[in-house]
Amino acid sequence: MIFFKRFFDFLLFGNIYVAVGTVCLIQSSVIQTGAADHLLWYSMLSFFATLFIYNLQRIFYTVREDNNLLSTRRKWISKNQFWVKSLCITGLAGVVATFFFNDYTILFYLSPLLVLSVAYFLPAIKLRQNIFFKLLTLALVWTTVTAIIPTILHQGADFSSNDVLHFFSRFIFMIAICIPFDIRDLKIDQTENISTLAHKFGEKNTRMIALGCMFIYITLIVAGCMRGIFREKTGIAFMISAIITAILVFMTNSKREEYFYVVLIDGTMILQGIALMIAQFF
Repeated sequence: MIFFKRFFDFLLFGNIYVAVGTVCLIQSSVIQTGAADHLLWYSMLSFFATLFIYNLQRIFYTVREDNNLLSTRRKWISKNQFWVKSLCITGLAGVVATFFFNDYTILFYLSPLLVLSVAYFLPAIKLRQNIFFKLLTLALVWTTVTAIIPTILHQGADFSSNDVLHFFSRFIFMIAICIPFDIRDLKIDQTENISTLAHKFGEKNTRMIALGCMFIYITLIVAGCMRGIFREKTGIAFMISAIITAILVFMTNSKREEYFYVVLIDGTMILQGIALMIAQFF
């Protein structure tokens, strides 16, 4: 049991799990755009890029003397810097290896995202200290990587109104699942003078903002169904995953265990991808 617990923590806190979420959202976009190419090499590149960026920022985590402020995740990171750095190197190596199997033009789109992602957490810059930059940066990067670039690779940059609806719904979805992490990190963000929605508006109001985003997201799914963007089965899969996500967002509070956020909230990305893949093939 101890081995499985350690392996489970390795997958979660080593950011392998969230990297799988990246792949699932890309495949979700592939299904929505009707692409014949499943973009497997781009999915692999994005997997390794997520692994690299997320573990790179873990290297810059400040070790705190007050152990009571450390979550299960931060304790794991503090005790397992060898694995964090190893996964960071693995991610970088994977990016280099898979890049040559992709269309080289993606470098034009990914380079600014790399700069923005690094600026998000570097101590000298730390965009994450700004209440709006933190949320919008995360949502923008995830939307671009998992929705906009896959669409460009499929059909070019000539976006239709359906594509714009897809991008906007993904952006709103990412905002909705990013906000709960502000609630999770409420206490430690206060000690680091990081202004977040939870810090500014309070836990309850912040949760309501996230739920409001989920309501908008569900409305956009209904609009997509009415416009005939995707098949009935796909629309049902979308709606099921969205309702489950909304329930999880509603259950969010600062007293929840770390695993609630890492497994369930992050897992909504995997849920969406798997739900759409099941609807697509069955």
